Amino acid sequence: YMFATDVANSRAAVMDLKTFTVKDIIEVPNTSGPHCAAFVTENTEYLFLPTRFSVPLGHQYASLDEYSEKYRGVMSAVTFNEKAQKLHIAYQVALPPWSYDLSDAGKKISKDWAVLTTYNTEEATTNLEINASQEDRDFIVLFNWKELENMVKEGKYDNVGGQKMIFPEKHKGGIYLVPVAKSPHGVDVTPDGKYFIASGKLAPLLTVFSFEKAFQAIEKKEFAGERNGIPILKYESVMEREVNPENALGPLHTQFDDKGMAYTTMFISSEVVKWNPETGEVLDRVPVQYSPGHAVAAEGDTVSPDGKYLVSLNKLAKDSYLSVGPSHPESMQLIDISGEKMKVIQSSPVDPEPHYGQMIKADKIKTVEVYPKDENHPNAVYNQKDARIVRKGNEVHVYGIAMRSKFIFDANAKRPDVIEVNEGDKVVVHLTNLDFDEDITHGFAINQYNLNMEIQPGQTNT
Repeated sequence: YMFATDVANSRAAVMDLKTFTVKDIIEVPNTSGPHCAAFVTENTEYLFLPTRFSVPLGHQYASLDEYSEKYRGVMSAVTFNEKAQKLHIAYQVALPPWSYDLSDAGKKISKDWAVLTTYNTEEATTNLEINASQEDRDFIVLFNWKELENMVKEGKYDNVGGQKMIFPEKHKGGIYLVPVAKSPHGVDVTPDGKYFIASGKLAPLLTVFSFEKAFQAIEKKEFAGERNGIPILKYESVMEREVNPENALGPLHTQFDDKGMAYTTMFISSEVVKWNPETGEVLDRVPVQYSPGHAVAAEGDTVSPDGKYLVSLNKLAKDSYLSVGPSHPESMQLIDISGEKMKVIQSSPVDPEPHYGQMIKADKIKTVEVYPKDENHPNAVYNQKDARIVRKGNEVHVYGIAMRSKFIFDANAKRPDVIEVNEGDKVVVHLTNLDFDEDITHGFAINQYNLNMEIQPGQTNT
């Protein structure tokens, strides 16, 4: 399965990679735009969805003058029932009224933990580019999801609009803050699970943090105060090293190869920088066109990256492609990272500001070529002569078939490919695609009703 987020509508979706079709979409309450691109724990125990923007709980109106008191940045822990193919919100956490950008789940020694970046910890409400850049640092939220899970089991939560809500100022434990360079964008866990790397886009440096040092600091209670009831770990206690590639500006996102090397996009200096997280040594850099934001390496988010390719997802592509109006195509650039030196080997146009991506080995995709017959399916029709129209009062059910190149709705009718009903009837159309041959897809639409469905080979759809 693949998970994705819909920032504009505060939703998350799950797609079945056997059929490449969306199976469930869930609306995430108390949030405004989950921008994190859905990070998932090691065995899909949880899908975590922090909000991008803080809003009042329940989306109630509250004046911006009361922002610090009445707005919260809510993170949702979502479970996925694979058998039912359904998403469900297990619990939520009412974090401080900041903005939350990106996130990652731990691996191996850090598998019970997760991290997410914050900005606007100033809690500004206007002229954000100025007023949200007053402090020297923002924070990474570091949390132990197993500990939060146990808190919920023990009843340490409030009920907010039907959701189990943990308030860190009331329900202590499991959540910590780590100071980080200003306005961090990405935070990425290394394949070995030992480190998390944050990029402060308003600072030229990358910071490598140690999970092990963080665990020790938590155990020793090496705190530098707290914010909104959440303990702040001392920067020096958690930081492993700072990395500042010469003249590289605007670090945003980091991916990894099979040798543990890191690849970070530099938004302002328009390049991808290769470096060693264990030493901080810069190994190579390659220019891209222009202003890269996100990047995706082959299995670069996993415990075993592939190490052959990386795609730079660029926000601008001036002069690269034919102009098609005020908004130009942007660019994705394929980079060969298999040798010591990176090499851009292909550029491709893409919709404006390509945002996030995943690249996995093709042999991991086991698609269904044809839907198997399901003789127990109540709406399926596998024989032409069984196509029929059944009236139940003013409700009409059509049990039809699609095949190249015709519909049969009622095998015994004078015109078997016509559905004739009365105005005011409720009409339910069940169609089975009888072309049991891969890629022979049929569609069924009713003009001006905004209805359009696809029926894959062998599939019954309603």
